[in-house]
Amino acid sequence: MSPTSQPFLPTILDEKTLRPTFIRPEDQCPKVAYNQFSPDIPVISHVGIESDSHATIREAVATACKDWGIFQVIDHGIDTSRIAKMTQLSKEFFALPPEEKLRFDMSGGKWGGFIVSSHLQGEAIQDWREIVTYFLYPVRLRDYSRCPDKPEEW
Repeated sequence: MSPTSQPFLPTILDEKTLRPTFIRPEDQCPKVAYNQFSPDIPVISHVGIESDSHATIREAVATACKDWGIFQVIDHGIDTSRIAKMTQLSKEFFALPPEEKLRFDMSGGKWGGFIVSSHLQGEAIQDWREIVTYFLYPVRLRDYSRCPDKPEEW
Protein backbone atom coordinates (compact mmCIF):
# COMPACT_ATOMS: atom_id res chain seq x y z
CA MET A 1 0.00 0.00 0.00
CA SER A 2 1.54 3.30 -1.00
CA PRO A 3 1.81 6.12 1.56
CA THR A 4 -0.74 8.21 -0.34
CA SER A 5 -3.36 5.45 -0.44
CA GLN A 6 -2.93 4.33 3.16
CA PRO A 7 -6.04 5.01 5.27
CA PHE A 8 -5.85 7.32 8.26
CA LEU A 9 -5.34 5.42 11.51
CA PRO A 10 -6.45 7.16 14.73
CA THR A 11 -3.38 5.97 16.64
CA ILE A 12 -0.96 7.87 14.40
CA LEU A 13 0.88 10.08 16.85
CA ASP A 14 1.77 13.00 14.59
CA GLU A 15 -1.81 14.34 14.44
CA LYS A 16 -1.99 17.71 16.22
CA THR A 17 -5.68 18.57 15.70
CA LEU A 18 -8.94 16.70 15.30
CA ARG A 19 -9.85 16.26 11.65
CA PRO A 20 -13.25 17.73 10.68
CA THR A 21 -14.33 14.31 9.38
CA PHE A 22 -14.46 13.09 13.00
CA ILE A 23 -16.88 15.81 14.15
CA ARG A 24 -20.53 14.77 14.17
CA PRO A 25 -23.35 17.24 13.54
CA GLU A 26 -25.13 18.48 16.67
CA ASP A 27 -28.21 16.30 15.98
CA GLN A 28 -26.01 13.16 16.03
CA CYS A 29 -24.32 13.97 19.35
CA PRO A 30 -25.42 12.43 22.67
CA LYS A 31 -28.32 14.27 24.30
CA VAL A 32 -27.20 13.79 27.90
CA ALA A 33 -26.20 17.04 29.61
CA TYR A 34 -22.55 17.01 30.68
CA ASN A 35 -23.49 17.71 34.31
CA GLN A 36 -26.21 15.04 34.49
CA PHE A 37 -24.28 12.08 33.11
CA SER A 38 -23.96 9.20 35.53
CA PRO A 39 -20.49 7.71 36.06
CA ASP A 40 -22.16 4.39 36.86
CA ILE A 41 -22.11 2.30 33.71
CA PRO A 42 -24.11 -0.96 33.78
CA VAL A 43 -22.37 -3.87 35.50
CA ILE A 44 -23.44 -7.30 34.27
CA SER A 45 -22.60 -10.51 36.12
CA HIS A 46 -22.02 -13.64 34.07
CA VAL A 47 -22.99 -15.92 36.95
CA GLY A 48 -25.44 -18.38 35.41
CA ILE A 49 -24.49 -17.68 31.79
CA GLU A 50 -24.44 -21.45 31.13
CA SER A 51 -27.86 -21.99 32.73
CA ASP A 52 -31.37 -20.59 32.71
CA SER A 53 -29.98 -17.10 33.43
CA HIS A 54 -28.63 -16.91 29.86
CA ALA A 55 -31.70 -15.07 28.51
CA THR A 56 -31.69 -12.59 31.39
CA ILE A 57 -27.99 -11.84 30.91
CA ARG A 58 -28.48 -11.50 27.14
CA GLU A 59 -31.28 -9.00 27.73
CA ALA A 60 -29.12 -7.02 30.20
CA VAL A 61 -26.35 -6.82 27.59
CA ALA A 62 -28.79 -5.71 24.88
CA THR A 63 -30.28 -3.04 27.15
CA ALA A 64 -26.84 -1.76 28.21
CA CYS A 65 -25.74 -1.54 24.58
CA LYS A 66 -28.91 0.31 23.59
CA ASP A 67 -29.02 2.69 26.55
CA TRP A 68 -25.32 3.20 27.28
CA GLY A 69 -23.22 1.78 24.47
CA ILE A 70 -20.93 0.24 27.09
CA PHE A 71 -21.03 -2.10 30.08
CA GLN A 72 -18.70 -3.89 32.49
CA VAL A 73 -18.74 -7.68 32.79
CA ILE A 74 -18.00 -9.25 36.17
CA ASP A 75 -17.95 -12.87 37.36
CA HIS A 76 -16.66 -14.00 33.96
CA GLY A 77 -14.01 -16.35 35.36
CA ILE A 78 -11.09 -14.87 33.41
CA ASP A 79 -7.96 -14.61 35.54
CA THR A 80 -6.86 -10.99 36.14
CA SER A 81 -3.27 -11.80 35.14
CA ARG A 82 -4.53 -12.99 31.74
CA ILE A 83 -6.52 -9.77 31.33
CA ALA A 84 -3.46 -7.69 32.25
CA LYS A 85 -1.32 -9.58 29.73
CA MET A 86 -3.87 -9.15 26.95
CA THR A 87 -4.12 -5.44 27.78
CA GLN A 88 -0.33 -5.13 27.52
CA LEU A 89 -0.23 -7.01 24.20
CA SER A 90 -3.09 -4.93 22.83
CA LYS A 91 -1.25 -1.71 23.65
CA GLU A 92 1.83 -3.09 21.88
CA PHE A 93 -0.20 -4.08 18.83
CA PHE A 94 -1.90 -0.69 18.48
CA ALA A 95 1.49 1.03 18.79
CA LEU A 96 2.76 -0.83 15.71
CA PRO A 97 3.25 1.08 12.44
CA PRO A 98 0.11 1.26 10.25
CA GLU A 99 1.48 -1.13 7.63
CA GLU A 100 1.92 -3.85 10.30
CA LYS A 101 -1.63 -3.49 11.61
CA LEU A 102 -3.12 -3.32 8.12
CA ARG A 103 -1.62 -6.73 7.29
CA PHE A 104 -4.56 -8.11 9.31
CA ASP A 105 -7.20 -5.85 7.76
CA MET A 106 -10.57 -7.60 7.98
CA SER A 107 -12.31 -5.63 5.24
CA GLY A 108 -13.69 -7.53 2.30
CA GLY A 109 -15.53 -10.11 4.40
CA LYS A 110 -12.56 -11.58 6.25
CA TRP A 111 -13.56 -13.30 9.49
CA GLY A 112 -11.69 -11.38 12.18
CA GLY A 113 -8.60 -9.22 12.37
CA PHE A 114 -7.94 -5.48 12.38
CA ILE A 115 -10.36 -2.77 11.33
CA VAL A 116 -10.37 0.99 11.60
CA SER A 117 -13.94 1.34 12.81
CA SER A 118 -16.48 2.16 10.12
CA HIS A 119 -14.75 4.89 8.18
CA LEU A 120 -12.96 2.44 5.91
CA GLN A 121 -16.42 1.29 4.87
CA GLY A 122 -17.37 4.64 3.35
CA GLU A 123 -19.28 6.37 6.15
CA ALA A 124 -19.12 10.17 6.01
CA ILE A 125 -18.37 10.69 9.72
CA GLN A 126 -15.39 8.74 10.97
CA ASP A 127 -15.15 7.05 14.35
CA TRP A 128 -11.95 7.54 16.34
CA ARG A 129 -11.08 3.92 17.01
CA GLU A 130 -9.11 0.96 15.84
CA ILE A 131 -10.35 -2.53 16.60
CA VAL A 132 -8.99 -6.06 16.62
CA THR A 133 -11.78 -8.59 16.67
CA TYR A 134 -12.08 -12.36 16.56
CA PHE A 135 -15.12 -14.51 16.16
CA LEU A 136 -15.11 -17.66 18.24
CA TYR A 137 -18.49 -19.02 17.17
CA PRO A 138 -19.41 -20.84 15.12
CA VAL A 139 -16.29 -22.89 15.77
CA ARG A 140 -16.07 -24.04 12.13
CA LEU A 141 -15.44 -20.44 11.04
CA ARG A 142 -12.54 -19.71 13.41
CA ASP A 143 -9.56 -18.45 11.43
CA TYR A 144 -6.38 -18.29 13.49
CA SER A 145 -4.48 -16.91 10.49
CA ARG A 146 -6.24 -13.62 11.26
CA CYS A 147 -4.37 -13.36 14.58
CA PRO A 148 -1.51 -10.83 14.52
CA ASP A 149 2.02 -12.22 14.68
CA LYS A 150 3.24 -9.10 16.47
CA PRO A 151 3.77 -8.64 19.30
CA GLU A 152 5.30 -12.10 19.46
CA GLU A 153 3.31 -13.29 22.48
CA TRP A 154 -0.02 -12.48 20.85
